[in-house]
Amino acid sequence: MRVPVIVVSLLTIAACDRGAPSSSSSTTGAQASADPAPIASAAPVASASSAPVEAPDASAAPAAADTADAAAPAASAAAADAGPPAADDSRLSVEGRVVQGGLLRAKLNGKLRRMAFPGHRVTVSDEGEFLIAFSRNAPAQEKLTITFDDGQVLEKIFDVEPRKFEVDKVDHLPENMVKLDMATRVKLTQAEKKLDALRNKYTKRNCYKNGFIWPSKGPITSRYGQPRLLNGTDGGIHWGVDIAVPVGTPVRAPACGKVVLVEKDLPLSGHTVIIDHGQGLTSTFIHLHGFAVKVNDEVKQGQVIATVGMTGRTNGPHLDWRMNLFETRVDPELLISAAK
Repeated sequence: MRVPVIVVSLLTIAACDRGAPSSSSSTTGAQASADPAPIASAAPVASASSAPVEAPDASAAPAAADTADAAAPAASAAAADAGPPAADDSRLSVEGRVVQGGLLRAKLNGKLRRMAFPGHRVTVSDEGEFLIAFSRNAPAQEKLTITFDDGQVLEKIFDVEPRKFEVDKVDHLPENMVKLDMATRVKLTQAEKKLDALRNKYTKRNCYKNGFIWPSKGPITSRYGQPRLLNGTDGGIHWGVDIAVPVGTPVRAPACGKVVLVEKDLPLSGHTVIIDHGQGLTSTFIHLHGFAVKVNDEVKQGQVIATVGMTGRTNGPHLDWRMNLFETRVDPELLISAAK
């Protein structure tokens, strides 16, 4: 009668030994749920291979299968939480100074799917090139998010260098140039709409690549971004660089481009020329005396386009040179410094 008891005891011990691998498989599944996606993706394979071999009894096999089923959704959730793969910083090259009023040249290494840059208008060429402009009042940080066609995402934080702008006082102006009558205001609004439409056009030329030269050389009497007091009253912001030179001094194209505006007697600006340098970048020259080009002319860097004058609102002869990237006004002087 003692033999059956021994057999039953041995069977009980064997059953407990067989239960150990099932417990081990369950532990592996729990770890897989908590670990990152690459580890979790391997967990179902380990559980599936151990279940048939290590757990022949009916109670152990379903436990391992349940663990495998639970690990798969956990792996998918972990992958979703991780987000899209990050792109290497080398996929974006940037050239220029990150400063209020500054202009950057940028190029992508890879095909673009989409781009998010709040507050900016960005247009990318077929070669992956584009320009970035920072306004006079740009915040301390701006974030550019690029999604490439392969799904990788690059986030670029720009730390924008702040500037201080001294007040520019302009006196001895005729009173009618400071306090504008209604007819002049209407003409000014119409002219500004026309200029904005021209500046917001996009062309594929890239004349900015060869840098910029001064359109005329002389003392700088007023700079970009300065608040103005006209006869002691608020005159807004000066958006250009004023170069004091005599009437009749040649004005040369600072870079190649296409002439998109030649017009006389615009309100406040006087005789005006605008050149499109490509990809939304334009130069505007105001207070001119005479023209040496016409609309649709293609000009080369250094080519004479006009002569300096004192038309429009001015208290003396000078050239006022302004630059825009679409609607954002940038500092021409920074581009000259970058070219040196």
